Amino acid sequence: MPVDLEAALGAADRLRSYEREMLGSLVARRSVRGEPSDIHESCAEQLDRLGMEVELLTPRVAELESNPEWCLPEQDVAEPEGLVSVLASRGEGPGILLFAHVDTEPPGPREAWDTDPYRATEIGGRIHGLGAADGKAGVVSVLAASRALVPHLDGVRLVIGLVHGKLGGGLGTLPAMERAGDLEASVYCHPAETGRGMAHFKIATRGFFNFRIETGGRRPPPVEIRTPISEDPREGINAFERLLGVLSAVDRWADQEDLVCSVNRVSAGVNPTVLPERAVAEGAVWFRRGTFAEVYDRLAGVAREAGARSTALFGVRSNPAEVPSGHPLTDLTVRAVRSETGAAPQVYPAHVASDIRFPIRCLGAASVGFGALAGNFYGPDEWVDTEDMHRATRVICRIVSAWAEHVTDGRPWPRIDV
Repeated sequence: MPVDLEAALGAADRLRSYEREMLGSLVARRSVRGEPSDIHESCAEQLDRLGMEVELLTPRVAELESNPEWCLPEQDVAEPEGLVSVLASRGEGPGILLFAHVDTEPPGPREAWDTDPYRATEIGGRIHGLGAADGKAGVVSVLAASRALVPHLDGVRLVIGLVHGKLGGGLGTLPAMERAGDLEASVYCHPAETGRGMAHFKIATRGFFNFRIETGGRRPPPVEIRTPISEDPREGINAFERLLGVLSAVDRWADQEDLVCSVNRVSAGVNPTVLPERAVAEGAVWFRRGTFAEVYDRLAGVAREAGARSTALFGVRSNPAEVPSGHPLTDLTVRAVRSETGAAPQVYPAHVASDIRFPIRCLGAASVGFGALAGNFYGPDEWVDTEDMHRATRVICRIVSAWAEHVTDGRPWPRIDV
């Protein structure tokens, strides 16, 4: 056996106090998205103690921008070089990646919290604190599983990534993919944002981008000098009416392409008397096939042919990724979760820009995402269920063990073709 599962699970069960202490240590370290932080030092120390080869990664934005998986951060980042991620590996043979993100949302107003956001506070079986749910509990489960697994690995390579995954993942997860080497599989330890814990897991993430469409018009000449009210609108070109025609064409295109396109903000005109000479619509597209560059190009072509003056791609964007429902990693994840919770999890396919897309798209490695029961994502009094955090550790051990048995037995392990 490449992984002694019973020994690993026994070791994991002896790490319950370690999990609580580690989560407390991580919550106490400020690591808000886009801000430099020293949280990587604590993570690197834990992995170094396991005898893993540890590498600290800083994003090289100028090089990353040419990567087809690059996604613009949701906000300007003054010091991207301060967003240090940790990548570690141990062993030889087929590789599996366990990863989680170390950064959090901003805490918001202190008075909105019932507990100290920078102190892990256990109440009724839940640990409250900034990042407890999103996603420091995942970091803890990855670290604990690593401690449980490393002494019992044989013939496989374990890779750990503790990354800056906020801001679309481009400044942390993407650089890690460039250094992770060849991988067969990946597990992203992050709770489902549905609040259902391990009842949901991810094998797919939708593509997304924002777009802008602008149309032009022409005011008619006034009959009376400097008297807009004397203009006959039938003699001019109404930019808003032209925009409506363009959006109708885009809507028909979206139906044909089987994707979701929503116009969410429209502006036109300067006052109710004067014919608008400029109209702008902004919206979003969610899609499952192709890349954001390809889908946007098709949208822009439809819009221009229908009369748009200009189009633009802006804001957050990401490409889709998906693991087939019958892939071995999907099956063994279901079995691992069911062994720990007593119920088979359901696939949650609707999340956008999940970091599982990076191993899939960059490395062709099947990837799943799951995590402990947690709540109050992105808001005050964020929490994670203590026992479920430990169950997540055990699920990781089971997934790694089942994967290792599969690949070392010589059974086919499909790569993901994107």
